[in-house]
Amino acid sequence: MKKKLITALITSIVMIAAMGGFLWKMNSVSKEIAKKNEAAEDEERDMAEYQSGKAIDETSELDIIPLYLSGDKKNVVTVGYDSVADVYNTDKSARAEKTLTDLKERAEIYEADTALWAYNPYGTNNNSMYVYFKTSGRCYCKYTISVKDSKIPDFTRTLINNSSGNTAVEHEYQLVGLVQGQTNYITMKLYNKDDELFRTVVYSVDIPKSDIGSENFLSVNDGRSKSKLSNGLYTIFEDGKNHKETSTRIVTKKVRKNGRTVTRRVKKNVTKNVKKYAILMYDNSGVLRCEIPLDGYCGRNIDMAYDGMLYAPAEDKIAIVNTFGQVTRVYKINGYKQSGEFAYDEYGSIYVICTPRSKNAVKNSVIIKLKLSDGATEVALDMKTLLPEVYKNAAKRTGRSNPNWIDVNSIAVTGTNQLLVSSQAFSSIFKVSNVSSIMPKVDYIISDKSIWDDYKSLRRKVLTKALEGEATPEPTEEPLVNSILDTKPKKAPELFDSQAGQNSIVYETSSGLAEGQYYLTMLNNNSGVKATKSGYSYYYKFLVDETARTYILSEDKRFEKTSDEGNITKIDDVYIYCRSGNKTFKETDATGKLIREFKANRDLYRVYKSDWKGFWFY
Repeated sequence: MKKKLITALITSIVMIAAMGGFLWKMNSVSKEIAKKNEAAEDEERDMAEYQSGKAIDETSELDIIPLYLSGDKKNVVTVGYDSVADVYNTDKSARAEKTLTDLKERAEIYEADTALWAYNPYGTNNNSMYVYFKTSGRCYCKYTISVKDSKIPDFTRTLINNSSGNTAVEHEYQLVGLVQGQTNYITMKLYNKDDELFRTVVYSVDIPKSDIGSENFLSVNDGRSKSKLSNGLYTIFEDGKNHKETSTRIVTKKVRKNGRTVTRRVKKNVTKNVKKYAILMYDNSGVLRCEIPLDGYCGRNIDMAYDGMLYAPAEDKIAIVNTFGQVTRVYKINGYKQSGEFAYDEYGSIYVICTPRSKNAVKNSVIIKLKLSDGATEVALDMKTLLPEVYKNAAKRTGRSNPNWIDVNSIAVTGTNQLLVSSQAFSSIFKVSNVSSIMPKVDYIISDKSIWDDYKSLRRKVLTKALEGEATPEPTEEPLVNSILDTKPKKAPELFDSQAGQNSIVYETSSGLAEGQYYLTMLNNNSGVKATKSGYSYYYKFLVDETARTYILSEDKRFEKTSDEGNITKIDDVYIYCRSGNKTFKETDATGKLIREFKANRDLYRVYKSDWKGFWFY
């Protein structure tokens, strides 16, 4: 018996030791994986302090394959467009695609060192190259863009090819991130499925300067926070830049000849200011990596739909651009011009904030529904029809037939034919159902109740403020009698200040929420109606409970004031804040402490940040 106990004890000790060794090994492997992932993230952080040097410094000049956009040695496909409007002509974009397809189908084989290259063939990204090649075995491609300017860090990304394991033998990509006005060195590294490097090819190409006038570099100011910037590109929507353009036209001119006045047709040079617009993307070092030209209008957002990038290239158009930059669809909104953002409903339709083109149109007062399947449009919501009494009083109060009385500046889809509509003028957010019908309905309003004192039917629809953890009703507004001598009604203090002059609302759901609950985030500009005297703007996050008809201020963060436009988003533990009035945007840590601030030379509308994984990158 004693012998058996000793044997069992020894066996247990061996097993414990083996388990300890296994756990130690697993912990070591986990740490190694975490270290590898962190190194990969740092490589794509676009900051010199996380890079061990420039890729071009490791390459011999003899190993670089030169690319030429023009001249006798031209070996890059180029496609000309007469105007930005031509860029968003689907027929012309399809012709560019056919040119590339015909070249791909030629007898010669395009390999990594003899690849087919095209500079911005679809005209939709002035910082991009198209490349096509084949490999003998399945692999994936990682590329680095390097320039000899020491102030510009390398730009490294892994390309996505939408194949199993992201490995393929046929490779077709749009390489974004090229630096305009510089010689760019493109290092392409090919890896097999085991992440083993088996081929490196380096190309060089001179990229032309921007004719839009975009800044190649933003002014950068570092803060005191020791947190890392999040990975990705800042997508900027900003005001256009004036350019002087000279054109020649034929005019009639009266001159004296042989004692008589005669009319002659002569050429005359005419100079006028033209605004050029673009959606811009900058890296963490403030280097321009993407310039998307627009036709006289800059919207407020980008969305993804139908496997493409969805944005407004003109005030009456919405375009879908695929991962290669080709314009696959363009939709026309007749009778209206866009005057704000749009929202995708995830079911094939978008809702667009518009202004009618009629003479007495009310600005930012109509929401148009556009079906992506066939381009059909309809009025989903007209605010003066939804709130006729409010509109009538606004016109009477201002003495104008078309006052900017409602100023819809943001929308969000919450369900089928349901929208959240942000009114800057009333510091209110409306939940509207039955949109796209003849009888839309205001379900409720998120605002201070006193805003709607003159409209009892609407005042009853204002949700009640509550405290975290309990549905506490808003303090009564009836007089609180403390003594028989009281003559004035007294109000209990508000639980919190509602938003004022808010912008860029975002609707969020979560599996952890109860039915009828959702989160609503926004930039509380703290301007206009019901603005406080704090002198700050805020990130606001409400927990809205439609069943209890309450809303809770679950998170708020104070930032420097911006009175109009702008936006703020939270990504993991950082905030991205566009302070439009000051032409700056910044990224802060979770406490609001500055990591880095960027300064532009034009007025900003909105700034977002995305890593673009799943679209351009893997």
